[in-house]
Amino acid sequence: MAFSSFRTAVLGAVVAVFMGFGGDASVSAQATHVVNVGNFSFSPMNITIDVGDTVRWVWVLGDHTVTEGLGPFPSGGEAFNEPVTSGTGDFELTFDTQFLFDNPRAANLYDYYCIPHFAFGMKGSVSVTSPWVDQGFALPGTNGEPQLVGTGTLEVGTNATLELSNAAPSATVGLFISFASTPVPFKGGTLCTIPLASSTIFTIGPSGEVTLPTVIPAGIPAGAEVFYQYAIQDAGAVVGVALSNCVQSVFP
Repeated sequence: MAFSSFRTAVLGAVVAVFMGFGGDASVSAQATHVVNVGNFSFSPMNITIDVGDTVRWVWVLGDHTVTEGLGPFPSGGEAFNEPVTSGTGDFELTFDTQFLFDNPRAANLYDYYCIPHFAFGMKGSVSVTSPWVDQGFALPGTNGEPQLVGTGTLEVGTNATLELSNAAPSATVGLFISFASTPVPFKGGTLCTIPLASSTIFTIGPSGEVTLPTVIPAGIPAGAEVFYQYAIQDAGAVVGVALSNCVQSVFP
């Protein structure tokens, strides 16, 4: 597909958000993956899941922990550290985009182990496949750093959303979109969506949040990249404009 056709397809989906022509979509079913905990092992030891899936660690025998990291002891900043014992029962965690952005790890790989049985080699990992990447570059405003999160698998015909939070209440915002990223200084921060392909200006509600749903159109080539970032009018920002983090999507 030519670049211009790709741009038209993606921008058409974004315009549909604002015009209310999102259409019908299928929703990718989110799976729950079971890991049995007992006999000095996690079984299966290493799993690969899709973003939005849930992992349930099911108690089988003994007293254990599910502690993120490489061990042998927590050092602070673990994404999760929960007991799985006869008293506590099972532990489950959903690895959605918000979790990935709040707890970034290289290649979305979450190693974990059992504290009391680390010496026995009781460890595992969760590898999360996600089309969304947080590129950073948020610039704080009245409510701290505005956060932009993308959701969905980006498969053709499925729902996807862009969710902005922590923006100033009832602010005028601009959603900027590009197909490459050459970050430049902007209003005391950094704008990643350069060269700019599209910008849309609108006003959000008093909650400082907005969710924009759309349906992924056919014809977008695998591996195509799109970058998104909000600029928010905000008197509490360094020069009156706050910026969300820059989010990159990579189409499957």
